[in-house]
Amino acid sequence: MDIRTKPTLSNEDIAHLNFIRQPCPYYFRIHFREGLRSRLLQVLNPEDVLNEVRGTIQNGLRVFPVAQPVAMLRIFKKQFNTWQEVQREIENYKLVQHHLPPRHYAASAEFIVEYVQAGINQLLLCGLQEYVPGEAVDPWHENSRLKIETDMQNSPTGTLDMALLNLTSFVDCIKAMVLQSRTIPDLAGVGNLILTPQAEIKLVDINNISRISYEKAIPLDDKNYPASDKSIQALYNLESQVLKNDHAGDEKLYRYFLDPQRTDAVRRVEITFQKTTAQSGNYPAVRSK
Repeated sequence: MDIRTKPTLSNEDIAHLNFIRQPCPYYFRIHFREGLRSRLLQVLNPEDVLNEVRGTIQNGLRVFPVAQPVAMLRIFKKQFNTWQEVQREIENYKLVQHHLPPRHYAASAEFIVEYVQAGINQLLLCGLQEYVPGEAVDPWHENSRLKIETDMQNSPTGTLDMALLNLTSFVDCIKAMVLQSRTIPDLAGVGNLILTPQAEIKLVDINNISRISYEKAIPLDDKNYPASDKSIQALYNLESQVLKNDHAGDEKLYRYFLDPQRTDAVRRVEITFQKTTAQSGNYPAVRSK
């Protein structure tokens, strides 16, 4: 079965792919978060996976540490017919590289392979991405700032002030990206933004980039989701609710995209999208107010 559409993936499904070196020195496990556009797998050391089951002795006690990924493997679900189509997809990541400093996104080595499926050779886009440990920053939750405070209280190295400073930097970079390129990454999906124990703010969904349109019609992405409008709403929530910027709504960007008539129209489109994806059984990790 095609790994892009198979409901579940095992280590054997990935380790025995035609483009994986044999014998494979790593263990692959499906990640608990997965979007509409790619399969996401943890790349683990086999010894760490064994220790999860058999445990290891620490200070006279047997503990069962959870294996931490050494990297994340992303396999794009989209089927590409030409090299040009793949290249256009890679350009999205290059936009992130250009507009965000390395401290604000999970770096990835994008690569194209020949995937043999049912005897047919197909182009497959993958990415070997930096693993970013930490907690999701949820722009839709009314207690997002309190959650960040709690996370930083439990961190041995990060502080709330550091987290808010890094979030301010991230928001400023995204607004500059919108202004300079009329594009925005997907900030609406739950888990797309991670707060690390060191109080860094990192974008992990690095390939879903939407065009900003100042036209009346609500722009939709390739999945018929109003990603650009919802990402601007999420950006506003981060700035107004988490960073407590009382004057954020005065900015032209927010005045236009948060106009009540427009947000009502976006909400109607979103409801249609949710109904469609729920019926298809492919419901995304997206939440909103």
